[in-house]
Amino acid sequence: MQESVVARKYARALFAEAKSHNQILLCQEGLEEFIRVLRLRVSLRDVLTHPFIASDGKKRLIHSVLGKWATPLLERFFYLLVSKHRFDALLAIVQEYQEEVDRYQEVQPLRVRVAFPMAEAQQQVLQANLEKWLGQKVRLDVQVDSSLIGGLVVQTQDRVLDQSLKGQLKRLRDQLIR
Repeated sequence: MQESVVARKYARALFAEAKSHNQILLCQEGLEEFIRVLRLRVSLRDVLTHPFIASDGKKRLIHSVLGKWATPLLERFFYLLVSKHRFDALLAIVQEYQEEVDRYQEVQPLRVRVAFPMAEAQQQVLQANLEKWLGQKVRLDVQVDSSLIGGLVVQTQDRVLDQSLKGQLKRLRDQLIR
């Protein structure tokens, strides 16, 4: 619970600064890139949080990890996380930041579970159909769930559209039991 409160505060502060500097999407891309590199190089977290590594070295490391997304705002933000010992909340902060961006752009985030991986063209068709169904722009988070057997399940914040084979079989079973 505490981590989510901290994450929300840091994400909102970063979003406000990014908005005032007209860098909302640049910060979003920089955050995503940092997470991507962090997942590839697990030891990066240890280096950035190690108390005996000099702050100048950490600043250079942050700059090099950000690469082309290195802006003074993002560099200060990441160094603030490291210096305040809040780096462990980074994943939650990135999620909260994404929610801020979605609200700002009036985009509905959707979680889509599919039985098999979808091609990019299939995802685009699905996205267009879901935007038509909901009447607004959507951002898809597509995850493969082999337990579905076939089909897909779409989850919004307040709705679930279960078009999976597993869901259809369950509904059929429930009807037969009645």
